[in-house]
Amino acid sequence: MRAIVIGAGAIGLSSAYYLRRSGAEVTVVDPAPPGSKASHHNAGWIVPSMSAPVPAPGMMLQAARWMLRRDSPLYVTPSLSPQFLRFMAIMLRHCTTARFEAGLEVLSDLSAETLQLFDELTADGVQFEAHADPLTMLFRDRKKLEAHAVELETVAERIPGFSWRALTPQDLARETPSFAPGLAGGLESVGDRSVDPASFTDGLAAACRRDGVEFRLGRQACLRQEPDSSVSVVVGEEVLGADRIVVAAGVWSNQVLGGIHEKVTVQAGKGYGYDLPLQPDGPTRPLYLAEAKVAITPLDTKVRVAGTMGFGGIDERIDSVRAGGILSSLPSYFTQWPELAEKPRPWTGLRPMTPDGLPIIGPLPRQPHVLVATGHAMLGISLAPPTGRLIAELATGQAPARHRAGLAADRF
Repeated sequence: MRAIVIGAGAIGLSSAYYLRRSGAEVTVVDPAPPGSKASHHNAGWIVPSMSAPVPAPGMMLQAARWMLRRDSPLYVTPSLSPQFLRFMAIMLRHCTTARFEAGLEVLSDLSAETLQLFDELTADGVQFEAHADPLTMLFRDRKKLEAHAVELETVAERIPGFSWRALTPQDLARETPSFAPGLAGGLESVGDRSVDPASFTDGLAAACRRDGVEFRLGRQACLRQEPDSSVSVVVGEEVLGADRIVVAAGVWSNQVLGGIHEKVTVQAGKGYGYDLPLQPDGPTRPLYLAEAKVAITPLDTKVRVAGTMGFGGIDERIDSVRAGGILSSLPSYFTQWPELAEKPRPWTGLRPMTPDGLPIIGPLPRQPHVLVATGHAMLGISLAPPTGRLIAELATGQAPARHRAGLAADRF
């Protein structure tokens, strides 16, 4: 079997890795270097504990309240585009308790073997920076803490080796005196991990090359319908044929699919972040500031601070005020934060979002040899190995049936 993977982010590289392991001849095509988009620019979390869909009860109401704040962590840039309006209408319908819980089950099942798969990648010689420190979620709102504790109970039932405990304000004060007074408490999860996402995609690309995967970088790929109804991949002047084509181009997936008049229901969700220098009095383990929606990841050479989710189309420009909201949220959770010698520069990444918060992983109904893998929101790194393995199983006809309906490309 010959397979072409369009997209060299974490999802595309994982798909290429597992397709190659299944015996396929694999070519990866991307106009940019491997992992250089959102796969580099994220918190780097492997988080079964946060396997929850973005649409949640009260989410849209909260977004409406934040509309007037230039630095709010969740925002929507209004658009009259029919595709955008349809997307937001479907998302609103999924902000119910029943649909949120159903989505939580699907994502938990998909995450169930994430940690094992990362261990297997390490055993296979895939090299990347990884940390296994517990993740602590900090809450100012008691009701939100209690609601997330219920989510963790669901996750713990489905994921081997995962556990969690509640932390009182007194527990937090004993463990880290710099936490601000007034916190409602925290939730500590054991079994989550963090990685340097750039090192992960670099290591995965190196493993793919080691195993014989071909890379064609620096050129845009598009699909083309042939007279015999087959689909080819056009790369520059070349026309490439394949038994299976995997479109894993993130928020650009519809640009690739446009050549065969197909599209999936995906919108860009812009995130921002900063890489701060290590400080003696800085954080030493991953933290999540729940109400601010900010992730803090200590790595070997830096502390990564990431957050925000903005719906506003494919736009990689940086809004310094919006990005600055991440840093301005820190005093609500800490009595002190390490002094910075100079003002840090923000980065941005576009997350592929679906209206129900679940990824799209599977074949196009009218083009079953074309598989789509996108829509992973903020879980792209965490779900990369299980997605890659599922793509390989779908390509070879061995995929478990339980995943197909909830992740299907035509479910909207």
